[in-house]
Amino acid sequence: MDIHAPDKPIHSLKEFGIHIAVVTIGILIALSLEGIRELIHDTHLVRETVANFRDELDVDWSHDTDEMKQVQKNDALLSSLVADLPSLMRDHPDQIRVRLSAISNPEYFLVDESWQAALTSGALVHMSTSMLHKYSSAFSGIRIYNTFQREGVAAEARAKVFFDARPTLSPADLSEGAERILLFARAEHAMLQVGTQVHEDLGHALDKPTGK
Repeated sequence: MDIHAPDKPIHSLKEFGIHIAVVTIGILIALSLEGIRELIHDTHLVRETVANFRDELDVDWSHDTDEMKQVQKNDALLSSLVADLPSLMRDHPDQIRVRLSAISNPEYFLVDESWQAALTSGALVHMSTSMLHKYSSAFSGIRIYNTFQREGVAAEARAKVFFDARPTLSPADLSEGAERILLFARAEHAMLQVGTQVHEDLGHALDKPTGK
């Protein structure tokens, strides 16, 4: 924005006042236009960011729906296996490996790339409090769930590798193997608990019915 000197000399307070008024009005108009331009830009940025959020969360919702079904099934199988461990260790140790092999976690990790992009672009600053809370809860849940999922997958691998490496199990092997199964069961149950809450948060962010 440029401010120019008068085109001709000012000879009275009236002319000076008129010049100041014209300059002031010009500045106000320029500032208003700049503000409108920024508002349009910010509105477009928020709209584009929300669209990216919803596209990504919709994919996460679909994967999480399928994953929670599998995790719930795994949790039930592991609970049953843990309950049967004493008798299996005593009478049928070979069945532990068989039943363990029937349990498998999906390894799709939920994504939050659009949230990271929004942090970089500054779009979050221009969102309403309610909108920000809705999406931040969903993406925070995704990051937390992914942490629990990594622990669950690692616990699964530790249990399966242990039994696969030991065709014949000594009493000491059975004791250590049982401990690994217990750790796997706890990790899986934690995945189920956290994942269920994440599913609710994803549904809320996408305005989907969640059963509550």
